[in-house]
Amino acid sequence: MLAFVWLLWRLFHVTLGGSILHPTWPEGMVPATNSVPSPTFYRLPVFLHASTPLVPQELFRPIRYRKPLPAELTGLLIPPVRQHQSIPDKVAHAVEAWCGTENVSVRVDRILLRAWNVPTLFRIGSCSPSAVTSRYLYFQYGMLECGGRVQVIGGQLVYSYLLKYTPPSQGSVIRVSPIKRLIHCYYNRFHYSYKIGFRPQVQQTTFLKSVKSKLTFSLIVCNAQWEPLSQGHTFFLGDQVYFMAQAGTLLAGERLYVDSCQATSSEDPSSLPKVDIITNYGCMTDGKRESSNSRFLSGVGSVVKFSVDAFLFSGVSQVQYLHCTLSVGLSTSNIAKACNFNKAAG
Repeated sequence: MLAFVWLLWRLFHVTLGGSILHPTWPEGMVPATNSVPSPTFYRLPVFLHASTPLVPQELFRPIRYRKPLPAELTGLLIPPVRQHQSIPDKVAHAVEAWCGTENVSVRVDRILLRAWNVPTLFRIGSCSPSAVTSRYLYFQYGMLECGGRVQVIGGQLVYSYLLKYTPPSQGSVIRVSPIKRLIHCYYNRFHYSYKIGFRPQVQQTTFLKSVKSKLTFSLIVCNAQWEPLSQGHTFFLGDQVYFMAQAGTLLAGERLYVDSCQATSSEDPSSLPKVDIITNYGCMTDGKRESSNSRFLSGVGSVVKFSVDAFLFSGVSQVQYLHCTLSVGLSTSNIAKACNFNKAAG
């Protein structure tokens, strides 16, 4: 968690080349006319304007033990509630300006300047009014639009604009004089900022736990009725040998797959000779032989049944070993399937 407190210089203020400007006009161009009840919650500042640091920098240094918040910071971070004050009509001015972070806005009161009654003759630099109402003329443009001038004066950026009114030719009788007023927007170039935070020290601990699969697998030799056969049972060449692969309790949607099977004449699965029965993640390869009856018979949930034609290896023991790899998956795919060879389709 990181807490930020920003203490900034005063960002901007406005002056005009005369006594007609007061920075009371909000950015939304809708001045408040009715009093608004004060909220019941604090409006804490995102930043504060100050020309110099308001509190000593040492107050923002982390300390080891908990202490009450200093009074200087309390007044800074939780400012007192200020009552809302509406602007009375008697302080209205003929020209008001607002200097924003990206644009400048000027409002001209047509009632107070009733003699200068042609809106199109007002200009701020090279820009005409952006909006006209029955009472006001509005100018709202970017900081560098309208031919405004920018200078650096005393560590501040100063944007200057000329508001002017040029009356039409009046002959020998002058009833309206030209208007030329400078508008200045001041922005501080620098600010002070302080960042405080807390970084906890975490004691890392490693826990080691052995994890064993809860799944159990079995492969049983059966007769045609899927009854387990006794040890030492003998098959004749051409007989179908039935196998039933089983897994323990599976989750919903899981099912058992026989990925591969190979027959050898010894307990070593890598010994020779050997015959591939099931390959390619569930393809009954032995079913490709002419007149073969080797095939998958069923495969639902935790049980897969298949049959293999009995055979012998030449010149070796008549005892056969079948080595199979089983797996559990959620859905059928190219690496989880049970496929028989279709002799008619090849």
